[in-house]
Amino acid sequence: MRKFDEREREIIAAKLISEGRRQFEALGLKKTSVADLTKAAGIAQGSFYLFYGSKEELYYDILLQEEHDIREQMLAPLREGRVSREAFKQLLQASIRLMEERPLLRQLYDEAVMEQLFRKLPEEKLSENFQNDADDLLPVLLRGKEQGWLTAEDPETVVSLLRAVVLLSFQKRQIGEEQYDATMELLTDLIARGLVAEGEGETDDDRS
Repeated sequence: MRKFDEREREIIAAKLISEGRRQFEALGLKKTSVADLTKAAGIAQGSFYLFYGSKEELYYDILLQEEHDIREQMLAPLREGRVSREAFKQLLQASIRLMEERPLLRQLYDEAVMEQLFRKLPEEKLSENFQNDADDLLPVLLRGKEQGWLTAEDPETVVSLLRAVVLLSFQKRQIGEEQYDATMELLTDLIARGLVAEGEGETDDDRS
């Protein structure tokens, strides 16, 4: 099997990500084969395993990139300073909408896709997502605690709570599509009220 130098590895890794995203969006995880991925990336099928142990690992890496992009969009306003309850609620809702708009993330509404990922991925790979969340969210939440707008005692618990909201958003079918929007509206409202200090002009009776 051919060996690649560092520059070649970087190019191939980027190609696998871009072509993998395209293939997975078009065909889904189950119907996309390693052969499809390597043909699109222009490498031998055996060379794929120099980069990933399975197609599920590539799929998961792409999902992590998608989630990182959404987190960054959510966190940008939080990094600017004090946040109101309403602004926090709107950021949560916007993040949920962004996830619903991403073709790959929408595939996670299918329980079979989730089961395939959890079955195939090594435990350390799954824990990477939690660490990414903590790395991105904790500095912002700790600053929010210092600034006084975040009222929760333990920012690490807030990270877990926000992860729970994301996981719940993938249960649209189980919640019931007719009730889903109202459920998430109420949930984000309750979370904002529970985590964010009441600002000037805001009361507990305010509703968006």
